Amino acid sequence: MFAALTMKKTNSIIYGLFGVGAVLYGAVALLGPTFLMPEAAQSFHLRHILREEGAAAVFVGLMAFWCIINSERRKGVHYGLMVFTFLLAAIHWADHFAGYLGWLSPLYNSVPFLVLLIMRILDRNGEAA
Repeated sequence: MFAALTMKKTNSIIYGLFGVGAVLYGAVALLGPTFLMPEAAQSFHLRHILREEGAAAVFVGLMAFWCIINSERRKGVHYGLMVFTFLLAAIHWADHFAGYLGWLSPLYNSVPFLVLLIMRILDRNGEAA
């Protein structure tokens, strides 16, 4: 019982951090894409894509908050967040191996996926107990 409550609280903290980070990033991308990429000032298409990315980030953040409020029904949304973060990490790893990015970018873009994966594994172990 105590372990389940501790895991629930830990999950809530992780979802909260993930949600705040995603919403903040999304707000910056929506409102000031040139803050993220100064080159966007010269390119309508780059500004547009950054704003779309910002909208997606806000949605992802809201889904993380939803997981806090609906902890008993979050499994499907959690898997959706895992797919999203896996795809982001895969994009960065592919760009790294193509020679466009150094090691740091794919590493820190893999962290959200790994955290969500570990959360699911620990939840699954808790369900089995």
